[in-house]
Amino acid sequence: MKFIIENPSASVANFFRRAGYAFQKREGEEMAFVRRLTDQPFPRFHLFCRIVDFGFHVNIHIDHKATSYEGSSMHSGEYGEDSQLLQEEADRLKKIT
Repeated sequence: MKFIIENPSASVANFFRRAGYAFQKREGEEMAFVRRLTDQPFPRFHLFCRIVDFGFHVNIHIDHKATSYEGSSMHSGEYGEDSQLLQEEADRLKKIT
């Protein structure tokens, strides 16, 4: 699910840290963050963020489990706009000031 956070009040790292996310990695212009849904590593929210003009362009999904095959980055997850959990998390992030 993709959405935009308009005019955030903090840097990318500080914004997502305040929202409960941990920095995972940087790939070019994108930064990845994760937030666990339980005390276990999975399931978790996993998002990629790019700074464009005065906003954060966010692409978020839910990782249900770790990768199943060595050398693969594919895993079970929720990606679509029809996920109520993803929509609620996107709405929560948009409200953070």
